[in-house]
Amino acid sequence: MIIDLDGGPEVGAGGDRRRALTLAFAMCLVIGGSVVGRDGPLATAPIDQPHVLALPPRTSDAYLYAMPDRLANEPLSNLEFAAVSVRGTEGLAARIGSPGGVWVVTWTEGGTAYWLGSDHRDVPDLLRLAGSLR
Repeated sequence: MIIDLDGGPEVGAGGDRRRALTLAFAMCLVIGGSVVGRDGPLATAPIDQPHVLALPPRTSDAYLYAMPDRLANEPLSNLEFAAVSVRGTEGLAARIGSPGGVWVVTWTEGGTAYWLGSDHRDVPDLLRLAGSLR
């Protein structure tokens, strides 16, 4: 008569191999995660804040939005955009809203995406204003 002291079910054929492979896989995950998951000095080094353009003082009839260009890489809405030259780079201009809506000029510069718009200014005025930004 055989008495089982562990009280567990009998391991079938190949069961020990499955356990060994599972243990080896878990060990690889632990070791790999401890090595690959660490950030080096370049990843944790502080980054310099980019210079962001600003509207001239007392400009009340225009607005300027800025965000990192990596966040602005979404598909553009279904508007009729026109290509324009803004501050020595390529940009887009469009009228947003119903007739008589808002003109918007958008471009990227130095890793930042800009949207400059106005209810009262047309595209040439917005391009001149963009050229004066510092």
